[in-house]
Amino acid sequence: MKIKPSRRAAEQFAYFSQCEDILRLPAILNDPAGFSALECFHHRESVGGELLPCREPELLSRALNGKEQHGLSVTMIAEDYIGRITFASDLKANYPEWVRADILGRAKQLAIGIMGYVPAFILTGEDFSTIEPTA
Repeated sequence: MKIKPSRRAAEQFAYFSQCEDILRLPAILNDPAGFSALECFHHRESVGGELLPCREPELLSRALNGKEQHGLSVTMIAEDYIGRITFASDLKANYPEWVRADILGRAKQLAIGIMGYVPAFILTGEDFSTIEPTA
């Protein structure tokens, strides 16, 4: 079987694999002749089901654990953005664009529940921290 990961899958894998948690239950089968961690991650994301035999099980564990933790992180950052603890410039400086979009999307959902509407700084993803001063 030949697996060609998409650009988006490669971006997500690179981001999620920065997770330091390597413990994964059930354990991932280590097979020196198996697929790369990226290929296994892409297959799991696009097809689902059982994990393929992997020649980089620790790296795959990091990516899968990072993905699981991503949803909680996005919600926490979105809450901080709504509460004005985190600003648009922080989001732009510290997260890839697709993660920033996830955070803003979650902030929109939370704002509706908390305030009953979505403020402009959440809709646009811009606030005083990203606006250039005029002379």
